[in-house]
Amino acid sequence: MVEEILKILSVISVSSFKHTFLGIPLAAGYGYNLLEVTLYTALGGTIGLIGFMYFSKFVLYWYKRFFPKKRRKFTRMNRFIVRVRQRFGLYGIAFITPPLLSIPIGTLIASSIYSNKKRVFLFLFTSILFWSFAGACLTRPIAKAVVAMLGM
Repeated sequence: MVEEILKILSVISVSSFKHTFLGIPLAAGYGYNLLEVTLYTALGGTIGLIGFMYFSKFVLYWYKRFFPKKRRKFTRMNRFIVRVRQRFGLYGIAFITPPLLSIPIGTLIASSIYSNKKRVFLFLFTSILFWSFAGACLTRPIAKAVVAMLGM
């Protein structure tokens, strides 16, 4: 019983930071069904979203204090984020947050660019639900095939 609770808590905590590429495979690796994978990873992503959304001002304040402004370097990722924002707006940032940016980075970017926090929360929450379900649908068959191939 305690072991199962620790597994669930590990999936939730990992999903609050790296949702799609760590949280969903971890949940599928533990053998959870489609509903459990979706529920636990969505819960973890939502907890991360709430935490980073409400602490984003605090984090940005301390970041700017310890790392003063330097000349900006445009990396491939920065250019990609700017292109997504210009072409798709908040919809695009919310869509790429769980799989590409991670929950903390995407939440900090979206909440610093857009002032309507309820709208940002709604879009990111919807994106987390979508990616939890899509990832669970895709990961379960892959996990079963790997387990069958390894003979576990």
